[in-house]
Amino acid sequence: MKLFFRTLYSILLFAAGVLHFVHERGFRKIVPKTLPFRRGIVLVSGFFEMIFAILLWVKKGQHITGSLLAFFMVAVFPANVYMAMKRISFRPGKQANPWILWLRLPLQIPLIIGALTLGRKESRQGRLE
Repeated sequence: MKLFFRTLYSILLFAAGVLHFVHERGFRKIVPKTLPFRRGIVLVSGFFEMIFAILLWVKKGQHITGSLLAFFMVAVFPANVYMAMKRISFRPGKQANPWILWLRLPLQIPLIIGALTLGRKESRQGRLE
């Protein structure tokens, strides 16, 4: 089961990271205008998502990877809140559905828990420690 979640998480992270580069302007909209270097923030966060996607497959240091990924998920949460507050759409030219924007915020919790779970070592009986 852990292999399934590692694969799913890795694919989602890598795809999201690539999208940060392909649709950089769209992602820049969800970075508050009060922050400097918004383009850089988008590109660096996309790069980190791709790096995390790869590091999930490196056996050594999984605890550190899981902890850093959970921290990363917490760090990007304000951008998701900003997106909901400003009703920023995923699709350019389309109006955002505020229900979807607000209901997706709690999804960050399983992503954080998932990162921490993937970072745990398995005991010899196959249980997580």
